[in-house]
Amino acid sequence: MTSAVCTLFEGHYHLGAAALINSLWASGFRGRVICGLRGALPPWAEPSREAENGMRVRDLGEGFEIWFVPVAATIHFTNYKPTFLLEMWEGPAADADTFYYFDPDIVVKCQWDLLERWAEGGLALSEDVNFYLPPRHPLRTGWIHWLRENGVEISQTNLERYYSAGFIGVPRAAREFLNLWHATIAKIGKTTGSLALLKQGNATSLFHTPDQDAMNIALMCTSVTVNAAGWESMDFAHGGHLLSHAIGGRKPWRGGFLGQALRGYPPSIAHKAFFEHIDSPIPVFSPGQKSRLKLALNLGAFIGRFYRRT
Repeated sequence: MTSAVCTLFEGHYHLGAAALINSLWASGFRGRVICGLRGALPPWAEPSREAENGMRVRDLGEGFEIWFVPVAATIHFTNYKPTFLLEMWEGPAADADTFYYFDPDIVVKCQWDLLERWAEGGLALSEDVNFYLPPRHPLRTGWIHWLRENGVEISQTNLERYYSAGFIGVPRAAREFLNLWHATIAKIGKTTGSLALLKQGNATSLFHTPDQDAMNIALMCTSVTVNAAGWESMDFAHGGHLLSHAIGGRKPWRGGFLGQALRGYPPSIAHKAFFEHIDSPIPVFSPGQKSRLKLALNLGAFIGRFYRRT
């Protein structure tokens, strides 16, 4: 099986992308990682060589390549995911039997062969933090009304789970789902008037998280098989062994662990998992930065043993 991986980042998120790549290396993945980015190449992109269409490639050895693809899209990157997957499957990932997307604030905890099994015969997905969304939930019934108003046929009315769009594995046989996801995001943008933001409205809005809502809505409009893992699979709950996702505004590479711990918010499982993948093959921080951040992380974790908000 030939697999490829992609992610999207801009600004300081390149630090998360570097740790993601390190975790993929540690998992045993060998192949092509495609990084869509806005702005300048990150410092760790070098040494790189020029490829076609303005892309650059860094070879890590053993068949592991990192491709850097400039992206001109003006919408928020999170709403660009299915479009990027489709475009890259026609480009650097053309020979991939399975294509995976990871947000740049995720690290891989398991061995790569498990991830390949996860996407056999269906979409590999993880349940989100708020994972239970029964068929007659008011949000889901709102989506049903919206779909009918837009003339979209609903294939499944008994879905009960809400999945994270931070990770997806797509086998070639399920590639058409990406077109459906892309089209659903476009319809949401037409309804809301914009796709420029990560979040819209509030938690009760019909499309609070456009890309993720669109993915879950698209699942209602297809019979594609879903290979689902529980919310612990992204370390949203204890007991996970697959991925670790540092959601929210407190990104581990930004530090602040001591101050947050004193406010009752110690480092999370995902924050700790990030620091397991900051050394090789890509050094994410300078030695001084690494020492300061890890000291603050450890002190924050120690404080969290005695004091935390409930």
